[in-house]
Amino acid sequence: MSAELNDLNLKGCAPVPLAHYLKALGIFRIVAEQVDPSAKGYWIGDSFRLKTTMDRESLRTFFLEQYSPTPIVAPWNGGSGFYFQEEKLKEKDPLTGKKKKTGRRIQPTAATKAVQDILESTAERLSAYRKSLQITKNLIKKMELEEAPSKEKKEELIQAVRNRLPDFAIDWLDASVILTTENARFPPLLGTGGNDGNLDFSSNFMQRLKDVFGFKDGNSRSSSGAWLEGALFAENSDGLVNGISIGQFYPGAVGGPNSAPGFVSDSPVNPWDYILMIEGALFFASATVKRLQANMPGVLSYPFSVRPSGVGYGSASDSDEKSARAEIWMPLWEKPTGLSELKALMSEGRAHVGTRPARNGVDFARAVASLGVDRGLKSFQRYGFLERNGKNFFSVPLERIVVSRQIQVELLNDVDSWLDSFHGQARSEKAPASVGRALHVLEASILALCKESSNDQVQAWRVQDVLIALGGCEKAIVRSSRWAKEAFVKPVSCLSKNWLTMANDQSPEFFLAASLASTFGRYRDQEGREFTMWMRSQMEPINHWNANLFDETLGRDVVWSEGEPIFVLNDIISRRIMMAVRSGANSYLDDSVIKADLGDIAALIEDRVNLSRLMDLLWGLILVDWPSVSRNFIKRQFESETIFPSASYALLKLCFAGGPVCDAKVPLVPQIHRRASIGNGFGSMQLAERRLRGSNIPAAKISTNISSNIMKRIAAALLFSIDQSHIEHLASSVLRPRVVQEENLIKCELRSE
Repeated sequence: MSAELNDLNLKGCAPVPLAHYLKALGIFRIVAEQVDPSAKGYWIGDSFRLKTTMDRESLRTFFLEQYSPTPIVAPWNGGSGFYFQEEKLKEKDPLTGKKKKTGRRIQPTAATKAVQDILESTAERLSAYRKSLQITKNLIKKMELEEAPSKEKKEELIQAVRNRLPDFAIDWLDASVILTTENARFPPLLGTGGNDGNLDFSSNFMQRLKDVFGFKDGNSRSSSGAWLEGALFAENSDGLVNGISIGQFYPGAVGGPNSAPGFVSDSPVNPWDYILMIEGALFFASATVKRLQANMPGVLSYPFSVRPSGVGYGSASDSDEKSARAEIWMPLWEKPTGLSELKALMSEGRAHVGTRPARNGVDFARAVASLGVDRGLKSFQRYGFLERNGKNFFSVPLERIVVSRQIQVELLNDVDSWLDSFHGQARSEKAPASVGRALHVLEASILALCKESSNDQVQAWRVQDVLIALGGCEKAIVRSSRWAKEAFVKPVSCLSKNWLTMANDQSPEFFLAASLASTFGRYRDQEGREFTMWMRSQMEPINHWNANLFDETLGRDVVWSEGEPIFVLNDIISRRIMMAVRSGANSYLDDSVIKADLGDIAALIEDRVNLSRLMDLLWGLILVDWPSVSRNFIKRQFESETIFPSASYALLKLCFAGGPVCDAKVPLVPQIHRRASIGNGFGSMQLAERRLRGSNIPAAKISTNISSNIMKRIAAALLFSIDQSHIEHLASSVLRPRVVQEENLIKCELRSE
């Protein structure tokens, strides 16, 4: 019968800061390896839980009296404790004012003293450490090294140490430095080979061990118990050690200005925090070697570690991607998990987008949202090793992302290969700043898309934001056409119709943009060849027959500008009218896949629509593969009392209906739109009335007391295609009353027959 397990709440271990997360792993690993193989660990809220046969007091006793530290040695670093400093005389150099050096390396340091103290120790708990240090010293002596080696000699020492050290000391090497086929590489978690600037982790680890127990006999020091209570259970503990550094793992404890009352303060550190943190970092050891083989030569892979993405947090900037070391996404799980299971999880470190591994922070967020990560995980705490406070690197907690499938993230599969290529092009030194900014906005919107949404409306808005950001990237590429040509940048890949479903928030801005983006007309070129011109071709020089290619020869059709939206829309319809005339068309040619709603058009004319968002959405929606979308694939949910546009709009729209009006085709008269676009309401409607009457459509006389601005908006609204039933409604609203009565009488007679 198995012993009953106690469930200990280790309140001193939290996902933030990174030091406390690693501390949780360290406690769990040490307990499971040295005293209780049945131990299990898991996270509840912001604290780590340990299920073990030990109670709180026995756990405390174990660490104080029995814990045997893992040998942490890094002889390739100058501050590792294996190399003496150069001897200095009391006499100073008159030129530099510094003490003269003798050239002999015989000056001991705190690091060398810590190594020597362990070697001279008789404590049983340090036996493995003594053995590892002695083997390392013998190797250094054999290689005749008096100071830390560099380049080839350094790699030779690392390989020799790895070959000679016992298995229990290898994990630290695998976690801190890896020899590739090209050279030594340093995983991001442990700085540059086990040191952070001048702080050597191995030496600091030994010195902190000396703080908590005596090296000679292995007995705990007087303050060690209180410190341990603080490290494990977040109990208040006085007398923390000042003047030491916990390094990049705990930015809040680095000390300095404003860190305590007064101007400047040393960093108060709990020695047990540092010890257990380093022990926890060993979880990220063998996985590095295992996964390294799956990458390209010389590219280092590390569990749950990716290239940095400078989005998703308050201080985010593009410069972080260049200066940061990496991002690490630390997994959190709620199911009690044994040591072997957790080691397997860490060794896999799996995060995939589709069939490929996640490469950066945005990719990792996509993997989390599409369940391209190990099952059973609750969430991830995202950390970035960012350059802050000068050239110092800190593990900055960026955000927490819950593991849950967000089906909308699968939309990004449409642009996955394009996005991967564009990221490299936009981050190159020659790329315009505007392109880099566009990519930054896109990645921020993708990251937001990957998070849990409170409702369908929020989800739709997030999809729209990604659409807008994709359109922004396309716009930035078009503006920088010379760079795009030299860098072989391709247009954004065509988007599937699923984007329309996911982005549908039933707003007038979305439906008007969709109607406009799906506008098309069949024209003839100068050689007489018929082609279909979609709206996308009027906003960028895109190939009519292949939307994946830019075509500069078609630039004459592009009339997009960054001017006032109403003017831009009028420029677009003017161009399309001209093309219809050149094609020999007798009437207006344009149609659209998604028909606009008359109520939305009325809102546009009356300035009740967010034109800025409409135009932003337009740039995203032109990327949809409209030829593959069925008619009215999405529909507007009409309100009970729809407000229809004015009779002035109805009169003009009948002249640009894109289809028959009262069974008659209305010949195309460009001057009708031209006059309306400059605000000439009287001249425009006068021509429209004449044209309709000339087509045997008896239009009523419409008042011309319309402001110039309203008339310009009516002219722009003519660009939106509407359903045939709406054309009939508009026709009935502007026909003479007598004609309407006669038509109704005829319809009644037909029904009676």
